[in-house]
Amino acid sequence: MKTLLSAVAFTASVLAGCSGLKAYSNTPARNLDVHTRTDSGSFLSSTRTSLDIFSVNNTCQTSYQGTVTLDKDTRTIGLPAERPSYLVFRFESSSFLTNSSGATSYDTLLTPLPDHHYDVDVRYLDGIYSVTILERSSGDRKANRIAPVALKDC
Repeated sequence: MKTLLSAVAFTASVLAGCSGLKAYSNTPARNLDVHTRTDSGSFLSSTRTSLDIFSVNNTCQTSYQGTVTLDKDTRTIGLPAERPSYLVFRFESSSFLTNSSGATSYDTLLTPLPDHHYDVDVRYLDGIYSVTILERSSGDRKANRIAPVALKDC
């Protein structure tokens, strides 16, 4: 039994290493709170959400910086201020009964301003997803909704 558990643990670690995903390394200033709520609508299905973060250079080329698994109600993330980041929110669902799976994503370009904070509301409820980004300056209660920006509009 111990050998079987060791083999399973080893296989899982190899597969995780081969996935190509790396954990995102935050900036010191934590300026983005991601609030996540998922409900697949059935106990026979599940939904996973994650956030892929890319840096964007002055010619609009992206460079993968890492992934944040959105498995908690709130994640606080640090993005570099005054530099564009390309954010890709991924929603992956699977159903045990029909042995099916699917994925969709929401992406936007965001250039955080210094002394501003961003709240992101990420929802996946009964097959419908939404992402809302609010921006507020330090000390201000009023937040402004940020419209999505396509990478091609960089």
